[in-house]
Formats: sequence, structure tokens, C-alpha cells
Amino acid sequence: MNSYRNCWEIKYVFVNTTTCPIPSNFSIMNGQLHDKSVHYRESSSSGRFCYRRCSSKRSSLKRSWTVYLVLLAGIPAQGQKIQNTGHVDYFKTTLIPSPVSPTPTTSTTTTPGSPPQSPIKPVVNHHRCDNSRCTAPVPTKLNVHLVPHTHDDVGWLKTVDQYYYGSQSHHKVAGVHRCCGQSTGGSSTSSTAFFWKWWRDQSEEHRTQVRALVNEGRLEFISGGWVMHDEANTHYQSIIDQMTWGHRRLQDMIGPCVVPTIGWQIDPFGHSRESAHLSAMFGFDGLFFARLDYQDKKLRSAEQRMEFIWQGSGDVGRSANIWTHVMAGPLYGPPTGFDWEGDGEPIIDDPESDDYNVNRIVDKFLDYVSNYSANYATNQLFIPMAHFHPIQSANNWFTNMDKLIRYVNGRQRNGSNINVFYSTPTCYLSAVHQSNNTLTTKADDFFPYASDGNTYWTGYYTSRPALKRYERVGNNFLQACKQLDVLAGMGGVYDKEVTALREWQAVMQHHDAITGTEKQHVASDYALKLAKSIAGCERVVNRAVAKLAAKSMANRTVQSLPEQLFCQQLNVSACEWTESLNTSLAVTVYNPYGQPVRHILRLPITNRSVQVLDPTGAAVNQTYVFPIPGPVLSLNERDSEALEELVFEAPVPALGFVTYTLKLQDADDSPIAPVVRKVVGDFSVQTPGFDVFFDRNGRLQALRFRDSGRNVSLRQEFAYYSSHSGTNSGPDRASGAYIFLPEPKEFATDNVIAPADCNYRAQVVESPVLTEVHHYIQKYLSQVIRIDHRSDTIEIDYTCGPIPVADESGKEIVFRWQTDLNTGGVFYTDSNGRQTMRRRRDYRPTYKLNVTQPVSGNYYPVNNWIAIWDEVAGLQLTMLNDRAQGGTGFREGQIELMVHRRILHDDGIGVDEPLDEPGVDGNGLTIRGRFWLQLATVAAATELHRELANRLMMEPVVTFNRLAKGQAPHYYKKHRTNYTALYNPLPRNIHLLTLERWANRTLLLRLEHFYQWNESREWSAPARVELRDVFREFVVYDAVETTLSATENILTTRRLQFRYTNANNHLSQAFNQTHRFEPKRHELNTTDLSVIINPMEIRTFIVRIKPKYYCNM
Repeated sequence: MNSYRNCWEIKYVFVNTTTCPIPSNFSIMNGQLHDKSVHYRESSSSGRFCYRRCSSKRSSLKRSWTVYLVLLAGIPAQGQKIQNTGHVDYFKTTLIPSPVSPTPTTSTTTTPGSPPQSPIKPVVNHHRCDNSRCTAPVPTKLNVHLVPHTHDDVGWLKTVDQYYYGSQSHHKVAGVHRCCGQSTGGSSTSSTAFFWKWWRDQSEEHRTQVRALVNEGRLEFISGGWVMHDEANTHYQSIIDQMTWGHRRLQDMIGPCVVPTIGWQIDPFGHSRESAHLSAMFGFDGLFFARLDYQDKKLRSAEQRMEFIWQGSGDVGRSANIWTHVMAGPLYGPPTGFDWEGDGEPIIDDPESDDYNVNRIVDKFLDYVSNYSANYATNQLFIPMAHFHPIQSANNWFTNMDKLIRYVNGRQRNGSNINVFYSTPTCYLSAVHQSNNTLTTKADDFFPYASDGNTYWTGYYTSRPALKRYERVGNNFLQACKQLDVLAGMGGVYDKEVTALREWQAVMQHHDAITGTEKQHVASDYALKLAKSIAGCERVVNRAVAKLAAKSMANRTVQSLPEQLFCQQLNVSACEWTESLNTSLAVTVYNPYGQPVRHILRLPITNRSVQVLDPTGAAVNQTYVFPIPGPVLSLNERDSEALEELVFEAPVPALGFVTYTLKLQDADDSPIAPVVRKVVGDFSVQTPGFDVFFDRNGRLQALRFRDSGRNVSLRQEFAYYSSHSGTNSGPDRASGAYIFLPEPKEFATDNVIAPADCNYRAQVVESPVLTEVHHYIQKYLSQVIRIDHRSDTIEIDYTCGPIPVADESGKEIVFRWQTDLNTGGVFYTDSNGRQTMRRRRDYRPTYKLNVTQPVSGNYYPVNNWIAIWDEVAGLQLTMLNDRAQGGTGFREGQIELMVHRRILHDDGIGVDEPLDEPGVDGNGLTIRGRFWLQLATVAAATELHRELANRLMMEPVVTFNRLAKGQAPHYYKKHRTNYTALYNPLPRNIHLLTLERWANRTLLLRLEHFYQWNESREWSAPARVELRDVFREFVVYDAVETTLSATENILTTRRLQFRYTNANNHLSQAFNQTHRFEPKRHELNTTDLSVIINPMEIRTFIVRIKPKYYCNM
């Protein structure tokens, strides 16, 4: 149908050949249905005509029925005349046409049948494919849009495959492979992951029928991401990737007309401002969600503000606005009593039956609609019709909804103003848009989310910390894998391996995956699948690095490429290749970041007699051997005999690699061993800008600026909250995977682990370039503080677990940094690693907060950083982390981050399992993680943490290549040991967000400006990039800019615009409305392929390239 995309769509029409002859202007010739009038005028303004021949379909129908494909301007209502060609009965179809008879009209029914439906008209959808037909609302009535939809958890109580195939049904009945087995009326689905699995099993005939349903507007894809992503723990790069891949797969299956226009985030447990911003950049016209804080919901419902304009960014202006709808009902399900796979009573409309219940059910529905409509300001009402997981019995659902529509509308003859019909989110939004209502705005976010006064959904910010870290590792490796696949010109040979990691990394963004709210066996399955897909991408990196390293084309054959090896246990200081070194080992460090980096390599060794050669073959003088901390050596999962790590620095070029060589040598030339001494008193360590002070127990005490002599008190504390073990009855909620609820007494921080509580031990490891403070705190808790003498950023490497629970009390471990900064209870966190959000103790910008939980009610998601600052002193303390965590700054001058949780009770939300991870030996989970501490002036702080956060998300990938004895000189001769793919490093405020192979021999390229408009005097300015001159070995000769998910040309995209007031509302007008930036957007210069990128912009391009040696440059 692509060649007829602007023509009237094909509709299935069943013709009763007994009572209704074939329309006079159609005839059957040679088995083809011919339209005698030759053509219908197309819907565009070009004035062209289209004509199509349509095959007659007979095989699957009873002889008394014939189905024809008829060109129509819309789906006719039942009994409606069509173009004066005869009387046609229209009946809803399943995906596979089946024999259907018209439902006879029962004249004796006490409730009259429905009047004819309003004429069908297409949604005004600007340039987009006209693939939806909506029932026109009646202006004088309350229009009730019944929206059947599916909600598919890509893992939760069961694994992905168990849900898809319907196994393990004692957990939850859900055979997702049946999700599209029947689709009548209108229905919507959101997760592409399951649909893709289902699609691969279908015949081409069945696929064609699905495409017809989509083009008819009867099956609608909303959001269309691979999953419905979480919004608290996800990084914006991963959100973009999973949404882009979902949209790509939809277009692969259905065609270009399937581009989603609706954001559908009905199940995540809180909503971020950056996710709203991304939704606008995906080209969505509107956003629907269901979970809203109970206090916020009460106020919005009373003021009819459940629909509003969410200002997704203060940096890019109105283009970040998105119309938003909050569902006021029971989450995203049908009204109580109308769930026809749950509590729903079937509608019995046989008047002869003793169980006849039409009037009672209609009355109940009308009462519900009347009350529900009070939440909204227009005469359009959105009612979702589904609940958890896909509809299992479509026939039962649609039969009862058909009856509900018929009998509710029948009441109109008795004066009812309720008009009910099937709809979709797109149709509903179109109707609301046509109402031209003026909306209020919102400019912050919806964190934290509480469903009642004791149920703050802030525990999942930290739950399953190992899985959260593994997701971050997976994203890092995916970006490197995609880049190297392009740079090495692999030509699609490894698409299967790249795609596997794409898809499992996308699955990890699901709102019951990265959140840690799944069952333990599901979490294990996620980790296993991610590990397997990372291993697949290792094959890509192996071939790509080897190919790029070969100096001559002749040495780039598969047979001659050296094998690159990987060490997946470097996180526990173990590596087979460095520990078994007996000759030489080439160590290649690939930097996926668009700026040069200084990378500190820490390689476990069993023999100190190792010499390090740099990329030129010269000896590296500053190499050191550091002891591996004792708590790391005792990790049960560690399979290693190494007691020490070889430490040296490797400068790596932007988007490139360097190769160092390790070779055995005489003991006299061994790396320098640092001085190791026990801590017996207070001491200090110097950085370029600070003196760092420690007490006699090895705890941080203060930082003193070396230039001004100013002291800032900075004390580190370790503590835990005892998890409340409630009954989950009424207000007595337990802490669990979702919920963070400490025992009430612990607002006063009773459980601080002080030196008097245990045998604190500390030792100092000193070298000329690096000082480490090894700090043993408890049997389950230790850390190493690393101070690089050439950097003012302090690294904290911690080990935590197993958390002791012998006292039968769950515990939630936190790290605190207490300063003497005056913060007034104000602190700052990132939004999905991008925007900075202002937080304030016991405060919400858009409603007056009644404080019921002073700790968990002040917790927020921290993806990359959390900061406090003293406006008078002009100082900022920033903590960066290596995974998503929960954190707060509500205590004066303090930052707190939760690192680990072990809880012995379920919180009653649905997972039905305590958050008690077994670890490798069944005795509890041990994790290892890192923080980075930065203290700076407010003016300099943003530049420090912005650039470090990007480097941490794009850490170098290290590979190893074993060399035979004496082969090292030969390796230097035959291989490149210093390589960059860029002509020059990108501007310091520009990040290469995406580089990957795309469809039809194109590349997908994203560049982003990662500063906000008011953060830096130097780097908050627009930056210019010439796409032609970015890369060294190939040239970009053609580029098309698209929406963020690479689905539509940005120049032709038109989103719906709504009227809204300038004020957010009476509580928040002053909070976020005074400094909204409205930049001028600069389009791609198609002459020199240059683009000017404004602060916080992400620019997405589909580009074509050719090798540089084909170019006259």
C-alpha cells in the first residue's frame, strides 16, 4: 500500500448477498472486484486520483457470505448507505477473516438499541500518514472514548519468554503471543519487544492483515519503544536507544505510516522532566500516564487539571512542551466491575433470561462516567479498557463492550447526554485538541511518587544495585560496539550480534527491570541475557579493533587479524591474561568518548617483573604496583591469585585507541612499589587545589583550598536504616523492592556506624602520583579513597555486603557527606543524567505537601550526580555515582546516597517476594561501586561534573592480545598503536551520542550539546559542527535531520499545538517560570553540512558516507 499512502484506505466489508446485492457500481471480472466509477479522489490537495483492483476473498467464508475489499472514505456505521451503491452491513473483523453473521435486532428488548453513529472522519495529523479513522464526537454530549489497550511487562513476575509463551502460569496468566490474535474496534499496544517476537512467527498473509488493521486505525502503536521504560533509573542515552530501536522495528514490520504520535507511560512509578522532554523530541503530540502522587492527584482532580502542558525543558523553549493526560481512574484499568477478565459481570441482554442485567449495568456505568468526568475540563472522557498484561479473551471483551456501547447510547433517546464509542489515544487527543481548551502548565517533575502517606515509591531507586551497575556496563559496551562496527567498516556482517545487545540493553530499561522490582529468577535471567549479548558484541569489538589496528589492507583479512581478549572480572580485580603473563601482552584501550581522556589502568598481576611500553615502544617510567584491598581479595566470586595491581596512566585520543605492551623483564627493573603504612594519627594529602584532611581512623574530615586557605568541613559517615516490617494492611506498609520506609525513630539517624561501634582500621598507600586510603569499616563494609595528585576529583571505591540480617531486621545502607555549607535544605539532582533539578526539603513545586515520611518523602532518583551549594560562599559539593541510586540532601549541608538494600519482607505492591538477593553463595549479595567527589566554586562546578559524567558513561574498553616471545617489535611494525577516528576532538560542549549502522547503507549520527543555557560562561554557548569534516577515514556527503528516534524528517514534522496559560499554577509560578530560555533553532546547512547546536539540543541525522580516498579533499 506504500504507493497509495495518500489514497483512501482499504476496508473489509461483509456483504450479505441474499438481502444485499453487490453495489451497482462494482462488478466481478476474472475473479477481480472492479470499481466501475474508475477512481475516487484522494484526500490530499494535489487533486490526483487513485484506482486499485482488489481480489475477491472466498476461501475462509461460508458460501452464503462473500467478503470484498472496497475503497471507502471511512468505515461505515452499521446499516449506513455507502455512496448510494446499496445496503452494506459492516462487521468488525479479526486478523484472520472468519465467518460472521450479523447480530439480529431483538425488538422485545426493554432497552432500545443505539442510534446511528456519527459519521467517520479522519484525524487531522498534518503530514503524517493518514492511518487513523476516528468517530467524530458530538459537541453537545459527554463523549466517552473506550480505549482497549494491552500492557505487556517485558519481564516482572516471569521472564520475558515465560510471559510470551504463557508458561509459569501460577505467577500470572499471560500468553503474549496471542496479543494480536483478535482486534476489533480500536485497540492500542505499546511494547514493540513482544510484538516483534510475535511478528516473526506469522505468515506473510497474516502480516498483511495486521498492516491493514494499522492502516485502518483499528490497531494503534503508542509510544512504540522496545519497552515501556522506567523514568527514575534510566539514563537518557538508553531511553533514546530503546525508543529508537522500537520505532525502527515497527517501520520494518508495518511501514512508514506506523510512526507513533503518543507517549504511553502508564505504569512507571514517577515521571521525570527529561523523559517528557525526550517524548517531545520523539515527535509525540501527547503523553499519557497513570501514577500520580496521591496529594497531587487530589488537588488536580478538584481543579480539573488532570490534563496540562508539561514544559519538558527550560533550555530549548516551546519545542519541549508536551500535552499530558493523567488517568484519574483505578490506574490504567477499566472501571470497577467492567473488567471482563476479572471482576466484570457479563452483560446479559436476553430479556427472557432471569439474569437479565442491562439496565443495572448501564446505570452503574453512567454513574461512574458522571463522577469520573468531574476530573477533566472538556466534554471528552478517556476510559482505558484493559489492565495488567494483554487481553486473553478478546471476544469476551469486545462482545461486552459492543453491548455496553449499544445500550448506553440507547439511553440518549431518554435524554441521556452520554455518547460512548471505541477510540484510541490518538483519536482522543485529536478530539481534545479540537476543543481548544486553555491548559495550565508544569515545569518540574513527578518525583517522588507516593500512593498514600506511608507508601513512598523511593526504594526502587536503589533496589538490586548490582543489576543497575550491569545495565550501565551494558550501555557503555553497546556504544563502543556500535561505533567500532562503523569505524572498521564491518558492512553488516555482525548485525546479529549488535542487534542482540541493542535489544537486551533495551529490555533493561523496562520499568520492572532496571528498577529492581522483578522476582529474583527474573533478575537472574536479565543478567544472563545481558551477559550473553555482551559476549556476542565482544566478537564485533574483537574483529573491529584488530582490523583498525592493522596498518596495511593486506593484514586486515580475518585470518591475519590477532585475536582480542577480554577481562570481564576486572571489577573484582581479576584478569586471566595479565595474571598468566609469561611473554608479552598487547593492551589496547579504546575511548568511545569524543574528547581525549586520561585513563588509569589497574591490571591484576602475580609477577612484579613487568615492563610497560607505550604506543611508540618506549618504556613507561611511572608504573606502580598497588596492593588489592583485603575485602576485595576475599570476595567469593573472585577467581584469582593476584594480590597486587599494576597501575599506570594511558592518555587515549578522542574516539580512538592506544596500545601499550606488557612484557616480562628482570626483577631489577620492576614497577615502583608504593609506601604502605598504618594510620596512627591525623594526616593530609595534597591535590593541585586542595589539602585533604583525614582523622586517625582514616575518615575524611575537611578540604582546604590551597590558593585561599579556606577550610570546608567535610566528614564522611556510614549508616543504615532499619527497614520497617509492616503487615501491608491499611497504613502499616513494609519497606520492600518498591517502597522505602525506615523505622520511624530513625529520622534522627540513630544507626550511624561510628569508630566506637566496630574496629575501624585504615592504611595509607602512597606513591608519587597516587595516594590511596584503605578503610575497613565493618565486616560487610569497606572503601578505598583514591587521590590523584594531578586532579581535584576524589574517587571513593567501596565494597558492601553481604548485609547482616541475623537480627531479623532488614537494612538499607547509606553513605553521607556532612559539610558546613549553608544549604537551607535545598539540593540538586540530575534528571536521567541530563537536566539538573532543584529539590527542597519537605516541598513540592505544584502543591502544598503534607509531610508524612520525612526521610523517604525527601528521596529522589540520582542517575549521575547530586549536589548541594552555598550561595553566599559560592561553593558547590557534587557527588557522582556509577549507577542509579536513591539520594537526598534534606539535612542541612549534607548529601546522602543509598548504596545497598537487604529486606526480609515484601512491600505488598505485587512482586510478592522480599528483596533478599542471595549473591554467589546464597548468603547475600556483595557489591562493589564508586563515587567521585568534587568541591569547587559554583561557577566552575558544572564544567567539572558535566564532563566527568559523560566520561563515566563512555568509559574506555580494554582488550588484550597475547604476543609470542620476541613478537613485540614485529607487532609495533605491523600495527597502528595510536589511532583516532576524528579529524579533531569535538567541541568541549558537544558529545557524540550515537554512531551506528542504520538501514539502507546509512549511518545514524547524533550530536548533543550537554550544557544548559545558564551553566557556563564559555560552554553554554551554541557550537558549530561540520558533519563532512568530523571523521578521518570517511566523509559524510549527504545528511537528513530527523526526529529523535530517526523516524521522520525534522523539516516536515508538525506536532499539535495547544493553548496554555503562562502560569504553572498558584503554587509554582515563581519556581520555574521566570527563566525559560527560547533559543533560535539553526537548521542543517545543506551546502556544507554544518549545524549550529544550542544548549541541551540533541540533533539526529541519517547520513551517507563514502571512503575518504574517493574524495577530492
